Amino acid sequence: MCLFTRNRFGQTKPNIVFIIANDLGVRDTGFMGKADVRTPALDELALRSVLFDRVFVASPSCAPSRGALLSGLMPFRNGAEPNHTLVGDDVTELPSYMHDIGYEVASIGKITHGTDKRAGFDFDNRILSLENIDIVRKYLNNREYDKPLLLMVGIKDPHVPWPRKHFGHYDPLRLSLPARLVDTPETRIELARYYSAVERMDLQVAATLKAVDQHFGPGTIILFTSNHGAQLPYGKWNTYDGRLRVPLLVSWPTVPTLGTRNSSLLSFVDLLPTLIEMSGGDPPRAGYRENEINGRSFLPLLRGKSDHYRDHVSSTNSSAAHHTFPLRSVRAEQFPYIKNVYPELNFTVQTDHNPRAESHGMWKSWVRQAESDVDVAKKLRRYHCRSPDELYDVENNLYEQNNLVNDPDSMTTLESHR
Repeated sequence: MCLFTRNRFGQTKPNIVFIIANDLGVRDTGFMGKADVRTPALDELALRSVLFDRVFVASPSCAPSRGALLSGLMPFRNGAEPNHTLVGDDVTELPSYMHDIGYEVASIGKITHGTDKRAGFDFDNRILSLENIDIVRKYLNNREYDKPLLLMVGIKDPHVPWPRKHFGHYDPLRLSLPARLVDTPETRIELARYYSAVERMDLQVAATLKAVDQHFGPGTIILFTSNHGAQLPYGKWNTYDGRLRVPLLVSWPTVPTLGTRNSSLLSFVDLLPTLIEMSGGDPPRAGYRENEINGRSFLPLLRGKSDHYRDHVSSTNSSAAHHTFPLRSVRAEQFPYIKNVYPELNFTVQTDHNPRAESHGMWKSWVRQAESDVDVAKKLRRYHCRSPDELYDVENNLYEQNNLVNDPDSMTTLESHR
């Protein structure tokens, strides 16, 4: 069993496992307090981790979020702004940095977006599901232990398509609905299917952790996170707080902060420099000049040497094939702010306009109910017709339904966020 690998200078470097789920909402796991969902593997991992509960992705869509993760650069700097676009050829990605400090870097499942192979992984296998989860164990069995390893495992769940039939223990009638959703039978069924996909993701996490434990033992650093929120109305492709915010678990046996919860503001671009510094390397300088990245290592938080990190985080969502409604947002402590760049347009994404989309049946049930329910009709109008500016107090209005842009007491906050 290999706990650490010595480099040519005789120093030990930890093996690191980075697991990322696809389209998992920040509140949709047991360890984040969602009693409706079964995530026993993640709940157990959380008990031996530092839980960062205010981590924000750079964009609420797949390609820009992953591009920021792998480059340490915001989407407007790395080239991957709209969904289904790629970082520029001149952008240095995480595997290159890790190679420079002596690591082997493996990708199993969905780490980069689409078929892009330019990141430079030593091992790159995109096929991962519950049915072939044994690929992680087989890879670890067959590799040689001459280098420390960064193993990145991208679990496609709970991205659509969700299981056609939901698990029987998710009774649609007993589920608690988030405040933004309209209570229809179709909504409850789709939510049960989504939670079934979350549980399916957790089963893959369990199998991955079992394989890792058999090969590397308890000295391994393990991270778990998600790329952004779920494909539900007001979810993916929106820059609301609960859609940009993702959970982050860091299990590192040697740090003194294990078992604690940290509410520092972190950005997805901070993961790259943190992984580099965890591995004994020197992260690139943070800034906006050439050869500088936007992310900064949060290792001082993990080591208990700091209790403050960022004053704010920012995110973007740019026009893509499925929608033409660019969004900009900033989050400073309890107040998230959204700039809707073209508020005169009708907000629409796959969730509401694409008949092939997973939740389109849910949306059609909302439209039917709006014909006879004034409150639902207002909710749909608010979904499509966005204010030029949105400002919320998430400490007192968790689900961001009370826009403060016309509140006289919020003008100073609004102007600073603008």
